[in-house]
Amino acid sequence: MKAIAIVGFKKSGKTTLAIAIAKALKNKNYKVAVIKHSSKPIPREDSDTEKFLKEVEKVALITPERTEIMFDTGWDLKRVVPLLSADFLVIEGFKSLKYFPKIICLREEGDKESLSDGLELFSAGTDVSLKEKKIIDYLITEKNDLETMVEEIEKKSFLLPEENCGKCGYGDCYGLARAIVKGQETIEKCSVLQDFISIKINGKDVFINHFMSRLYQSLVYGMLVPLKDIDPLDGAKIEIKANLMRYNKQQRP
Repeated sequence: MKAIAIVGFKKSGKTTLAIAIAKALKNKNYKVAVIKHSSKPIPREDSDTEKFLKEVEKVALITPERTEIMFDTGWDLKRVVPLLSADFLVIEGFKSLKYFPKIICLREEGDKESLSDGLELFSAGTDVSLKEKKIIDYLITEKNDLETMVEEIEKKSFLLPEENCGKCGYGDCYGLARAIVKGQETIEKCSVLQDFISIKINGKDVFINHFMSRLYQSLVYGMLVPLKDIDPLDGAKIEIKANLMRYNKQQRP
């Protein structure tokens, strides 16, 4: 999964840009997920779900149009991301987090210093004069600018695991993220992301989150280690075929 965050102060065009980018990526046949950060609680007044949440920790709401699952505590971003299966994750807000690239939305020139942390791919805004003065790179409302922004996102967005293990040589994920944004490194430098197992079913990639990837990797390793006369497993490409239809029939009562 690749990620791009859109950060900025209130009324800077963040939501407008996030919607436009998500729509443009979807139109290119990517699976897109969006996470929006709010510093204030969502007003639900005297809704039934709010009444339930006062009594229990988790509530699910299912309607013909959508499904919502609500918790009575806030989760951090790392807990939510594994629940979303997507090619691209568009994040609105979370400007303090530092393991993915960002677009900074500016209302005025003074905003840039406050928002810049070395992870910005480019800047955007709605004020034409800011672009004329070269304070921002792109206009949110300009079609050609949006197309260029999406092309950059396709090429340069990424999501590090925020393990901060230091194995990459940069001390933490923030250090590596800055190097990637500058073009000095690539995502392959992250050893945590390279330590994974990929799954394809009938040639189609299947998304699995980091926890499940580690679990499957352990299971496969444990299954293969006892075998004799096999090549070293480090870096090995392993192919497993299984007739699961037959297995399913055997499990039926």
